Amino acid sequence: MGKLSKISGALCAATLLFAACTTAKNAADCGKSSEQASAKTVSVAVDCARETGKIKPLNGVNWGPQIDTESAGIQMRKSFYDLNVHSVRTHDISLQNSGLLIGDTDMIFPLMHADASDPKSYIFKPTDDYLKIATKDGAKVVFRLGVSIDHSVNKYRTAMPDAKKWADICCHIIAHYNEGWANGYKMGIEYWEIWNEPECKNPDGSQTMWSGTMEEFTKFYVEAAKIIKSKYPNIKVGGPAFTYPHKIAQKFINDIAKEKAPLDFFTWHCYSKSVDELVNLAKKTRGWLDAAGYKSAENHINEWHYFPLSWKQLRAADSDKDRLYARINGVEAGVFACSAMTAWQDAPLDVSNYYYFGGSSGNWGMLKDDNAIFGSYYPFKAFGQIVKYKTRLKTDIISAPKAEKYATTALAGKDASGGVAAIVNLFDANADKLVIEFKNTKADISKAEILVCDETKQLEKADGAKAENGKITIPVKSQFTTVLIKLK
Repeated sequence: MGKLSKISGALCAATLLFAACTTAKNAADCGKSSEQASAKTVSVAVDCARETGKIKPLNGVNWGPQIDTESAGIQMRKSFYDLNVHSVRTHDISLQNSGLLIGDTDMIFPLMHADASDPKSYIFKPTDDYLKIATKDGAKVVFRLGVSIDHSVNKYRTAMPDAKKWADICCHIIAHYNEGWANGYKMGIEYWEIWNEPECKNPDGSQTMWSGTMEEFTKFYVEAAKIIKSKYPNIKVGGPAFTYPHKIAQKFINDIAKEKAPLDFFTWHCYSKSVDELVNLAKKTRGWLDAAGYKSAENHINEWHYFPLSWKQLRAADSDKDRLYARINGVEAGVFACSAMTAWQDAPLDVSNYYYFGGSSGNWGMLKDDNAIFGSYYPFKAFGQIVKYKTRLKTDIISAPKAEKYATTALAGKDASGGVAAIVNLFDANADKLVIEFKNTKADISKAEILVCDETKQLEKADGAKAENGKITIPVKSQFTTVLIKLK
């Protein structure tokens, strides 16, 4: 189009707009109203003919179905399997299943003075059953070796075991689950994580898992990791699940690199209200690993959650905990989680494990201990559907009312049979309408399945959706919304 044609076209559009405003108080008011209306629309384009790699299944969790209350009527298995999670991390499952000797190294092997080579020294049965249930539909296991967090005053669970004896115990646990030792299994568990949050301390200075210094833990890790890896070179040994990627974590990486200790995967945690922070931390930790020579080490965030509060605020004796936890467990948290897992598709992150699936007190879960389902569950379930469409498709955010990074995120994929699905997350996006255009598709978009997660919909059919000219238009009724579309 020539320059004169562009000017003429612009004048024509302006004339039409002015004519349409004859019922308004004046043309300026109408122009403003039109601008505001268009600014409320999120527009996304999916090119069904352009493949851009694979969708990363970053929808892992901590905890599988709770097993200690099943005969009392609390059945979590179906809710768990419906999520289609990538992996289950075992940290804190002894807190989820109170009264069972389960998961933790000191519960599987409760008497540290016992003979580590004697099968009678181990209590495997509860953990056996738990893992069989959690992995029935194909979920992988991230087996945390160590102890669960100890919030007691007297700290009954914090430990600093002898590295050689502890590693010997862990080798026998690995043999039980991967080699069939002691009437065991051949589960092929790949990820074996050494410890959890060794630097974690309460405000009063008390430690919650590791009772020694970080220097002592580094020596412990180096010795234990070398023993385990030399015995089982084909598994992945990693850890140690830092509370946050701070300088202590960077120092640990550099210190164990000097000792040439195995680090097949590095794990860290973050509780945040910012998707941008989670993406940037993945980049930062990847940089640390590469600089230290661990270029092939996987990067895992294996404890994370939406956290728009402060720990002091949440733990204050007079805090309105029900209201605070309602935000942490509601649809707001679920859309945040879905936004993060979408944004991480373009970040150097290999595995994520959300904290947590459900059970126990329910404070951080998607399910309560009475099996009631929180709003955070449904967006997470939607993401479990999109990962089935493994081939990623080109997706663009064409326009959005909020320019903030990750207020709008989108992901689309294609399955082996050519079916297409897309997910769009609006996290406080200030939108009242979502338009998704599917380019280069042979599917009849009028037959699309359109599901919504928001304050009123629990991954249910959208109201008022329209499909025409290759575009699907959906009314947006909540500031926190996840939309899943499947083309048939």
